[in-house]
Amino acid sequence: MIKLLNAGFTRLRKNRAFWLFLIFSIFMSLFMIYTQYKDMKEYGEVIQVEQIILNYSTIIGIVVAIFVSLFLGVEYSDGAIRNKITIGHSRIQIYLSNLIIVSIASVFCYIVFSFISACVGTPLFGWVKVEGINFTTLFIDILFLIMAFSAIDTFIAMVCSNKTYTAIGTIIVAFLMMMIALTCFNLLCSSPIIQTVTINESGEMITKEEPNPRYPTEKEMKIYQTIVDFLPAGQAFQIAGGNNTNFNILPVYSLVNVIIFTGAGLIIFNKKELK
Repeated sequence: MIKLLNAGFTRLRKNRAFWLFLIFSIFMSLFMIYTQYKDMKEYGEVIQVEQIILNYSTIIGIVVAIFVSLFLGVEYSDGAIRNKITIGHSRIQIYLSNLIIVSIASVFCYIVFSFISACVGTPLFGWVKVEGINFTTLFIDILFLIMAFSAIDTFIAMVCSNKTYTAIGTIIVAFLMMMIALTCFNLLCSSPIIQTVTINESGEMITKEEPNPRYPTEKEMKIYQTIVDFLPAGQAFQIAGGNNTNFNILPVYSLVNVIIFTGAGLIIFNKKELK
């Protein structure tokens, strides 16, 4: 395992996808600071450095998907996996080493993004305004959800032999999770009362308040909340918007994602025929 990790990190340092990931994170940090600073000057908006750091989590899933598809997508086509097995490494070691490398690289890029945002943004907007313990909790939540994204994308990359299908699969899954999370999130935020406007015989507009027929029941609310909490994309939206009353539970859901997809990936990868 140690030899695999050493070889993997050596490859990572020379990998274009990783450096593009890192450069993109740095660029996004500076770009978000620039746009927020411009809004502050033009419209007098109050900008919070911590919000910039937290908002990046909403797109990190797509970025990680692209990185994993480029980094691990060539493992089969280049014959790297077959070579590792030939020299005596087990499939479990190969799978776990790839997962560890991808997770560390993804977390590292986000930490770099956060560090630059804090260093450049603090002199412009001031220091973190939320309570330290709350921001620390949210930051840790993001690190865990990044690991969950990494586990899901590694699962796709390791069970799919075709690098094109891997790229398509990881990106589609990332967008699909976002769409499901947003749909459930919108239902959770819907109002139990809706306003309807009618026009009477004299032409006057009359506004009435009526119960929302699409408002979810208490049981449905729990189901939607569980889905949003479980999906890494749903966690990201809640963290960016501050819409969860118990952020401490989110890392547990992330770990469940890691366990489920890593376990399933190991089972499928162990039985997979290598061409």
